[in-house]
Amino acid sequence: MNMPPRTPALLTMLGTAPFIIGAVGAHSNVILTLLPYFSVETVINYGIIILSFMTGILWGFAVKAPKSKSSFAYILSVLPALYVFFFVAGTNANKLDMLMFGFTVLLAIDLFFQRIALAPAWWMTLRIPVSMVVLFALLTTRINV
Repeated sequence: MNMPPRTPALLTMLGTAPFIIGAVGAHSNVILTLLPYFSVETVINYGIIILSFMTGILWGFAVKAPKSKSSFAYILSVLPALYVFFFVAGTNANKLDMLMFGFTVLLAIDLFFQRIALAPAWWMTLRIPVSMVVLFALLTTRINV
């Protein structure tokens, strides 16, 4: 198994904190008392930010694509941001559902980029666990909406 470098692994795990704190906050007044800005809306907004951020990472991978695969790689790379813009709307419940779907599709795109050797060999070792944490946090938040 290819282990990710320490810095990306640490930053990725720290990046799950807003999802986790927000999910707990959706079920606990204690969290909301200590961190009143960690609400359902915070989880949604952070999810939107992260899906958009991941577009930039995927774009960086697409830049390395050979000409025969570059157009498809570029199209895939912008899908998360376009998806957020066009489909993450409506009620909080709908937004959370759409984010869960978006992060699931993102994981499939990550896998594709690794399979065609655009992502580092360790990429899925990092992305699978963090995606499971994010999806669980979104689902936990969704249960309370």
